[in-house]
Amino acid sequence: MKLSTPRYSCCLFFQLMFILCDIIFNCVSLFPRSRDGLLILFIFQDLFLVLSITSMLMTLFSTYLFQAGLVEVLTRKFRSLALASGAYVLSTLALHTGWLLQRWREPSAVSTPMLIFLFTVQRCLSPWYYFLYKRAALRVSDPRFYEDVDWINRQMQTR
Repeated sequence: MKLSTPRYSCCLFFQLMFILCDIIFNCVSLFPRSRDGLLILFIFQDLFLVLSITSMLMTLFSTYLFQAGLVEVLTRKFRSLALASGAYVLSTLALHTGWLLQRWREPSAVSTPMLIFLFTVQRCLSPWYYFLYKRAALRVSDPRFYEDVDWINRQMQTR
């Protein structure tokens, strides 16, 4: 199945919107004072993370390479995205868990060193995730992923 331009444009639009929403949630998460507001914000951020990864996987699954069973080529091309996505999701979940546990125990307490560490790691990983995700979203639009058999043969030979 060839990925048409309108369909790909729609997918790219949603993928970029998910990244933008994640950036906004990262910025806004510093402001809520109530535990419930923070919980809702984190639920939505995690939901958009899951949606962004699902959207990318659906785009990758629609390539000729995947449908022909050449997952190794896709894995090689998008390995950095998979690693960055996994690290970012884990760091985000760890930060959200630690932050909420601290807010539930002591609502007015200042941050602990562990929470500051998790916050720093998550914020340092986020630009890498955004960059690699956007790059992968643009790279997967290459028509060779959908039809060019000669290119696929060359990729299989360079293992």
